Amino acid sequence: MIEVQRLVLFREVAHRGSFARAAQALQMTPSAVSQQMAALERAAGLRLFERSTRGVTLTPAGQILARTADTVHGELHRAHRTLAQLRDQGPPTVTVATFPSAGAFLLAPALAALAARRDTHVDTTVIESEPSQALAALGDGRADIALVYHFNTRHPPPSWKDAAARCTYHPLLHDDLRLVVSADHRLASRRAARLEDVADEPWIHGWDLLGDAVDALTSAHGLTPKVVCRSSDFRFMQALVAAGVGIALIPFLAVEDRNDTRALPVTPTAKRRIGVYTAPGTPPTPPVRALLEALQERAEALHPD
Repeated sequence: MIEVQRLVLFREVAHRGSFARAAQALQMTPSAVSQQMAALERAAGLRLFERSTRGVTLTPAGQILARTADTVHGELHRAHRTLAQLRDQGPPTVTVATFPSAGAFLLAPALAALAARRDTHVDTTVIESEPSQALAALGDGRADIALVYHFNTRHPPPSWKDAAARCTYHPLLHDDLRLVVSADHRLASRRAARLEDVADEPWIHGWDLLGDAVDALTSAHGLTPKVVCRSSDFRFMQALVAAGVGIALIPFLAVEDRNDTRALPVTPTAKRRIGVYTAPGTPPTPPVRALLEALQERAEALHPD
């Protein structure tokens, strides 16, 4: 039988790639960590690590056990949170990890709709985080719901494979990229535009998933934009556009209604898909289910098709 404490310790070693670094994080001695991992390998009946002078890497058996360890760690964290709420006699709290723009156009209206219902009460804690961070928070038990997005593909990207295998994905809605230009830009009066129309202009670029999507889009069509700024803040990007610094591609639902910018449909474009991951294991609790339903209703109102 594998002991839970050893499994939690194994998870730390797997994530840090070193007995010494895991020992430092957990305030243990490296020899104690090594002894515990040797005992875990004996209990498993398989070698879990490839050891070298640079640290350790996981064997195929170790990789399988690491996924289980992540799930167990997350469920333990969730159990501790639930017990603490019961001990304090407070109402259940749902923790949501969300990227900022979804917090504005999806989560906040969904919470307002829940607050207006007399038959439902949901206390909520919100963690602002990009999709990869939101999935990490869900995986280790710090969050109950992760609001995420990805571009183009109907299914979440391969880099989310572990989360997809352990958690449940609920698609919500999609939007596409719009070309945002200043109100006095030469294209501002058009109803639509093409990427080639702005190929030689300065671009305000996004980071992370948006940056990757725009890079892939422009590269696929033979364009090499002159990037003068990168930001993960859509409001900041749009403000720079208004100031005449450059043009930007911003997801439609993240574009603010401003007098000093115009957002044009653009060809070709990239599609952004927005959805929710819920925790693995047990079915969603009533508060989580209520919030999930409110998010789905809000998504349908924004995107009825």
